[in-house]
Amino acid sequence: MAVTSPIHGSRVALLGTSLVQQNHDAGERHIRSSARGWSTWAEVLTNGQLDIAVFHDPRVHPGWEPSGRAGVTRGFTGLNAGVSGQKTLDIANRIDQVLALDFDLIIVDAGTNDMMVETKETIQATREAIVSRLLDAGKLVILLPILARGTQKWPAGGSERAKAHWINQKSRAFAARRARCHIFDWNSTWVDWDSADGVPHAGFSDDGTHFSVPGGHAVGKALAEYLSGLLAPHIPERWARDDRFDPVDNPLGNIVPGPLPRNANAPAGALSSDCEITASRTISSTGHPTGWQDVSLESGHCVLEILPEDFINPLPAGAWVRASCAVEVDAHDGWRDVSLVLEDCSPDGLTAQALAPFDLGDGDLAPYPNEAWSGMLRTPPIKIKMPSQRLRLALNLRIISSGRPASMRFSTPELRQNEPPALGSRR
Repeated sequence: MAVTSPIHGSRVALLGTSLVQQNHDAGERHIRSSARGWSTWAEVLTNGQLDIAVFHDPRVHPGWEPSGRAGVTRGFTGLNAGVSGQKTLDIANRIDQVLALDFDLIIVDAGTNDMMVETKETIQATREAIVSRLLDAGKLVILLPILARGTQKWPAGGSERAKAHWINQKSRAFAARRARCHIFDWNSTWVDWDSADGVPHAGFSDDGTHFSVPGGHAVGKALAEYLSGLLAPHIPERWARDDRFDPVDNPLGNIVPGPLPRNANAPAGALSSDCEITASRTISSTGHPTGWQDVSLESGHCVLEILPEDFINPLPAGAWVRASCAVEVDAHDGWRDVSLVLEDCSPDGLTAQALAPFDLGDGDLAPYPNEAWSGMLRTPPIKIKMPSQRLRLALNLRIISSGRPASMRFSTPELRQNEPPALGSRR
């Protein structure tokens, strides 16, 4: 059952380890939310009710270097404050910087990397100190238990597994004593309860520690339901058809000009196939009243270009933009990519991607859920590098053949100017 609180909002910060950082990734020319990310799926499935905004940032921030490698950057900043490899003390040392961010509530993961080097008492004391610091600053906190690992990382019957259970019981007792502190038990969905060792469900992790797409989806789906009592109530958005971009009178209007997207071939060297696309005018279960486009895909890679090929960016250099699209995806075991891509085609432009697929190696992609799902794909915001250059917006779809077509629907593609990020003291 969802918890309730007098504090309501949509901006959620994440604090923790690689289990948090890997919800997003960034490189020199890209920034993505990942389909292996549990918070990514929570954002999608809440239809925009939840906002964990991140922004491309190639700078190196002392204390935020992944795995403690000097001179290495995460590539992004914003409300994902996860750093790979960090122990509880490393996380505690970043609290002041995290508090400089603008958020309504914060989800905390800490302790998983301490299990083999610290006592259970030390780990729990530091976890409580982290949460207490956030509570004392007036924040609403959701504390995560220690996530169970596979036996290839924590041996069956080993001290790490026993310590994790003790810490998780102490964390529940701690949260019960503190106002505005809650527990979201991600193990309840993650763990195979038929396993004598409490390991993750098969396919939920590829290394016994981190999420694959099915694990991220399962935990994200549970988190979306849990947060429904904490976030502002979701009211389906409505967009008037004449809410279009105008540089003078409506600079925040929708830049997408209109009708049915084109079906483009996949890039050279990629699997490709034709998509069958039909237009329809239906009101879906997610409440969007505008026309839905039906897509049927047999196999391979399909790119649906939402902006015309000759589209010219009307915005100046320095403007921030963000794209979104509502989707409804039918159950199929062949889905390997359902993502939204926004590309600034200027020479040094960035590419943003929402729900990017996870590469398992050798070109194989992790499966997406084999169940029907719907939600809002929303890219991270990007800053336009140069004026009068083309912007590209497309849906990427990929499926492996299983003898029957897969189908999905999409609606209300949007591209709008976005407020410049408020990055607190780390900007």
